[in-house]
Amino acid sequence: MNTPWKNIAEGQRDAYSKVYLLLYTRFYNYGLKFTPDETVVEDAIQEVLLSIWVDRRQLTGIANPEAYFFSSFRNNLFRKLKALSKQLPAEMIEPEPEFARDAILIDQEIHHELRARLQKALDSLTARQREAIFLRFYEGLSYEDVAEALGITTKATYKIVARALLELKGNMSLPLTVLLALLRHAH
Repeated sequence: MNTPWKNIAEGQRDAYSKVYLLLYTRFYNYGLKFTPDETVVEDAIQEVLLSIWVDRRQLTGIANPEAYFFSSFRNNLFRKLKALSKQLPAEMIEPEPEFARDAILIDQEIHHELRARLQKALDSLTARQREAIFLRFYEGLSYEDVAEALGITTKATYKIVARALLELKGNMSLPLTVLLALLRHAH
């Protein structure tokens, strides 16, 4: 376990405050991909972040706390959304993330047309592919962390990301290295 998590497990409030601020922003941005309801997102965030402090002594038993809490936040948010929308069809219970143009802010040097092409290419992906790409490239999670957050195997994550990258490459007619650079620098 890395140092901030170890420090939290030992009851150090400063370490918790730093992790809280870091994860709050990341969870907030991630949650808004699933729902525009900021109140629901904030409630889900508060519950997960509070559980980090309340259950801090159990952190030592978690191999990768960051991925674990991403997964916890995602599951908590989906439970809240499900409770709010019991009349929705089954396919809407786990909402598709919305990757609006605002979520893809590319460096100013990159032309507007390239941004629009990237967004169009991302929109052509399945919801699962978009989510995996978001976690892998926008949040910088490892394949193992993405797998844990999505509740799938690491092998499945590699396949989902590889297929998504191939589709993006084909849709954008760009070399893979350029595409990867765009994804890594789009925030």
